[in-house]
Amino acid sequence: MLEVRGIKKSFDKNLILNGLGFRVNKGDVVTIIGPSGSGKTTLLRCIDFLERADEGRLVFDDEEFDFAHVSKKQIYEIRRRIGFVFQSHHLFNNKTALGNVTEGLITARKIPKAEAERIGKEVLDKVGLSDRYHYFPSQLSGGQQQRVGIARAMAAKPDVILFDEPTSALDPELIGEVLGVMKMLAKEGVTMVVVTHEMSFARDVANRVIFMEKGVIVEEASSSDFFNRPREERTRQFLNRVFPTVEYAI
Repeated sequence: MLEVRGIKKSFDKNLILNGLGFRVNKGDVVTIIGPSGSGKTTLLRCIDFLERADEGRLVFDDEEFDFAHVSKKQIYEIRRRIGFVFQSHHLFNNKTALGNVTEGLITARKIPKAEAERIGKEVLDKVGLSDRYHYFPSQLSGGQQQRVGIARAMAAKPDVILFDEPTSALDPELIGEVLGVMKMLAKEGVTMVVVTHEMSFARDVANRVIFMEKGVIVEEASSSDFFNRPREERTRQFLNRVFPTVEYAI
């Protein structure tokens, strides 16, 4: 459904993404893991054109786009098909939970307000916030704010949702409620690409895992193979640190 080919991105002379590529099929839950600074967040931001890549191609079904030379109209059309959940919520503080979900539907997609609110309530119900429609972000916990962000991404019915470390800004006790929503989406067949440090989610929910370091893909495998039979020495080193009680032969 979605394929990235040969993507490169530098900031000044610092090479962040070095020609990597991967494919996402409909219904996939792909987790991207790796040490800090490996380019994971930059990769997601380039796919959604929040950053402009220097080289590479994006293929969406039968349409192919040049990352470096895509038009504003093409970016708009691509973003209509991609949902994005940020690390730090990015909610409008002056709008309620319902207002945050419906804003894009009304202003960008020109959906009538009544219909947008019906959609908004539907997705807020799905993420467990049926009693928080009219609460402002300051009245919500961090986990509830992140669930509003997920509902906002869901409301547009995108082909794929990108999650950029959605639990990294949360207190440990709030992480579970956000991961619970993501697990529900996975069971419903929602296509997701998730940058995460939550190894249990990558192991138990994802069907594929990509391990990145220094702007390249070190290893890509099914979740079962990745965690039980890693091929690359660097992968085994990483997993030995994450799961010190498990022996990964190096």
